[in-house]
Amino acid sequence: MKTIHTPSSRFKSILRDMEVAGRAGWRLARSGARTLSRMPWPVLLVAAVALAALLTIVPLVLGLFIALLVLKFVAGIVFNRGPRDIEVYKPHDPQSQG
Repeated sequence: MKTIHTPSSRFKSILRDMEVAGRAGWRLARSGARTLSRMPWPVLLVAAVALAALLTIVPLVLGLFIALLVLKFVAGIVFNRGPRDIEVYKPHDPQSQG
């Protein structure tokens, strides 16, 4: 026999999933707080500097990459130049000259 899912049962299952995710998130936050409280201050300083560098440098690099890529495409459109064909290097073979 098939189970009929009513909108209220779907909503209840979504709420159950959200509750499980909330509990897991709360356990993760408590575990992280315990870990931070046990860290010596030099390790905490290095972790803070590494996290700050990661949060500032990675978006900057990605943003610059996207900006330069867009600039390349715009310059290609403005100057009406498509991508160049790749020339394959063929070494000179003295024996084939005959």
